[in-house]
Amino acid sequence: MSIESLLFDSSRAAIEITMKTIEKNPELLEEAFKLCYEKYPVSMRAARVIQFYYEIHPEALISYLPAIVDELLKTNVDGVKRSFLKVLILTPDICSLDKSSMLFDKCLEWLMYNKETIAVRAYSIDLLIRFAVEEPELKHEINLALESMPFSVHKGLMNKLKKGISKLGNKC
Repeated sequence: MSIESLLFDSSRAAIEITMKTIEKNPELLEEAFKLCYEKYPVSMRAARVIQFYYEIHPEALISYLPAIVDELLKTNVDGVKRSFLKVLILTPDICSLDKSSMLFDKCLEWLMYNKETIAVRAYSIDLLIRFAVEEPELKHEINLALESMPFSVHKGLMNKLKKGISKLGNKC
């Protein structure tokens, strides 16, 4: 049975069945990860499987983190962005990853870009806050981003960013 055949739809049930199949057959993890590079909707579904798998088995994906960052920096598939951002939000020592500065810049870009989805922008905020927790000097850049955000920005995003900044104020 192939992983792609299990990803027949985007339902949580299909994603969980696929994840459980990989848990029983860890050699299928590589196949699932390769599907993240395919076209939508398979890439989005596979990325969601990777996200769920990482939440339970983070140690299994450590070697995939550089590839996750690379794909996140270039993909246009919203679902892949969301899932890979969630993986990276859960990743310890995010600042030590290769291309972490490019990832930080990409999150700032997504936050400022009104055409990006609310979910990607919200997860970008979460990842920016993670960066600032690990590297407190980045708090200043995040504050500058907040100050330069257009007034038309979604109110929920603005509140999320303000809450994140205030949390950092106590940690920096």
